Amino acid sequence: MNNDLLLRAAAVAGERVRLDVLRQVAGLPPNDFLDALDALVRAGALVVTAGEAWFADESVRRDAEARLPLTARSDLHRRTAEAVDAPTEAQRHWSAAVAVTPDARERARLQLELAQAAVKAGDLSAAHVAAQAAVRAARNEQDLDLLADAAVALEPIGQSVWDGDIHQWCTEALAASSHSTETRVRLLARQAQAAVYLGRWSEALTASRAALSEAVDIPDDDLLVEALTARQLATSGPDDVEELTAAARRMIELGTSTGRAEIELRGRLWQVDALWYSGDLAAIGGETGRLASCAGRVNGPHGRWHVLLTQASLALARAEFEDAEALLDEALAVFRSIGHPATHGAEVAFRMLLGHHRGHSAELLGSAIWQFGTDARWDLAARLNRAFVLVDAGRLEEAAALYQRCGDPESWPSWRAGELLLHTIGARVAAAVGATADVRRFRDWLEPHRGRYVVAGAGATNFLGPVELVLGACAAALNECDAAVADLQKAGALCRSIGVPGFAVEAACLLAEVYEQSGDVAQARALTAETLPLAKTLGMTPWVQRLTTPTGPLSQREREVADLVAKGLSNREIAAALVISERTAQNHVQHILTKLGFANRAQVAAWVSKG
Repeated sequence: MNNDLLLRAAAVAGERVRLDVLRQVAGLPPNDFLDALDALVRAGALVVTAGEAWFADESVRRDAEARLPLTARSDLHRRTAEAVDAPTEAQRHWSAAVAVTPDARERARLQLELAQAAVKAGDLSAAHVAAQAAVRAARNEQDLDLLADAAVALEPIGQSVWDGDIHQWCTEALAASSHSTETRVRLLARQAQAAVYLGRWSEALTASRAALSEAVDIPDDDLLVEALTARQLATSGPDDVEELTAAARRMIELGTSTGRAEIELRGRLWQVDALWYSGDLAAIGGETGRLASCAGRVNGPHGRWHVLLTQASLALARAEFEDAEALLDEALAVFRSIGHPATHGAEVAFRMLLGHHRGHSAELLGSAIWQFGTDARWDLAARLNRAFVLVDAGRLEEAAALYQRCGDPESWPSWRAGELLLHTIGARVAAAVGATADVRRFRDWLEPHRGRYVVAGAGATNFLGPVELVLGACAAALNECDAAVADLQKAGALCRSIGVPGFAVEAACLLAEVYEQSGDVAQARALTAETLPLAKTLGMTPWVQRLTTPTGPLSQREREVADLVAKGLSNREIAAALVISERTAQNHVQHILTKLGFANRAQVAAWVSKG
């Protein structure tokens, strides 16, 4: 009997099977397993070598599998899927078990196992199809427990249909009042996670708060992990650093105490998020080794992706541009291999920051790369970030038009993890295109975060230097020279202290421009001479050009307005020509008169004519 059981298990396992897997599937005691294996080898049915077994004749294996009853075949495929290590093998066996299981509820349960195995194997399409099939079965059978399990089987990934399905399934399951507290926590946590990826920030905050408040009273580590993960995604803003640090510490403790590397990995990523806000690049560098250790113990590509992206972001912040780009390419290859939808957004965001210091590619200056389909998180960001790129390239008219399409900043979505980055990019664009009222608003929003560094939390790892850098740019745009000098000097000192030389160059360049515009030409020239060698060494071509091009008392945008004033255009005509509001044009003209010490437009025209 043992011989037959072992033969059936080997037939279902496939062409080759490891002996330890075969024994686990057969469920035989060690001695019985070895006796049965010896008998099959002596009979010529199996061949054993190097810890593996296979059929001497593949046709015999196929016949043996085909003769199995469907129930037995399904059970053996399930047991094999649970025993194998390779995600692709597990997926194959779960799929085979689904195919030979007639009972709808049992088949749906197997489909959920298949969905999770397919995610680990990188087959996201198969995972989605399997989860959808399980949900359909739950609805047909009116099985609320099955629906709840199906709703939390997958995690959001940044693809609108996938994430929308998860959100809908959780909402549908939560409508039932019969669930246990544990099930309710799982559903709330997953609903909050999906809401973040769908851009439903307020809902994410509410659901994650509810999930965590209930999870802390339940002695279940898995529930706490789910609730903490939801809360981390929904918050992770500059005001959440203490909460984030505590959550990271708890996750690391849970991961190390249970030997679950995937939990420890999450905790260490959250710790890195908190360290970015404080600009502690040395500590982030120390964490990358621990991240790599965790990633090496986690199945699937996601751990490796996070390690590479963290290393790339750290290299970029330190102006190690070639290393950063190489690490990014390696990370993108990992996610492209599984068709992960986050790949495109991560690449565009990273290359935007790289181009900010090294110069933007023609592709990034074009429009095609900024198409993100139905991903709600990029609805505003695609326009605003492209405007930022165009400002860097000096294409202010196009940038102004895109900025106008972003609408009133008061109406922008408020994702706490992206708060600093969104307001910083908005401020830099508004300053460049002369939207002074918006500059004041952005400055007011950023002011409470002095001492922090501009990043996007929740694992995004986008870094734009200290908050003082953007505050200095705002003050310069508002012609508040003393405030601009103070903030930019502070920004430069912070950049030097934490080791981000690219941003130190940027701060010095902006400061030199403020000196020149305020009439302190000697100070401007001295700072330029001091900064230029570093900018050249780092290969910061756009900033080298700015440092070697005298700005005069007017900003680039103000010079454009002055040229139009000299041509006799009215404020309304200037606004139309530059695609800005008439009020903004009026503000520009007033700033020009103030900076040049003139009383009327005729004096501006005469000044322009003198070159």
